[in-house]
Amino acid sequence: MSQSDVFSIIFVGGVGVVASFFICQAIMGDPNEATTTFTTLRAPISSDLTVPSSEVFNSAAINPTIEVYVGDCEDKDNNGILDESELIACGRLDASSVITDEDDNGEGGNAEESDEDLEE
Repeated sequence: MSQSDVFSIIFVGGVGVVASFFICQAIMGDPNEATTTFTTLRAPISSDLTVPSSEVFNSAAINPTIEVYVGDCEDKDNNGILDESELIACGRLDASSVITDEDDNGEGGNAEESDEDLEE
C-alpha cells in the first residue's frame, strides 16, 4: 500500500466520524435539554385487600388440571380418573372383562403359582 492510499483511508474515516457526530447531534439533541413528562395516578394505591369476585373464584369452578369426561360417565370420587367401577357404571367397560387379583376362594392371590397348585 502506498502512502497516498493510507492517507485516503484515514481522511475518509475521519470525515465519516465527524459527519456521523453532527448527524446524531441533530437527531437526538442536547441531553441537558431533555425533558420528560409524567402523569399522576387518578386514585392512590391502598393496602386494603378486597374479596375476589365469586364469579371467578368459586368452589364449583372448572379445574383445568382435572380430566373432563364427556358423556354419561361421572367421576364420583372426584379424583380425576375414571376407575373400573365408574367405567362399568357408565357402560364403557363390561364387568366380565375386568381382571381381578382374586383366586377361586375369594382371597387375594399372588401372580406366582406354587408347585402344589400345578400338580392338582
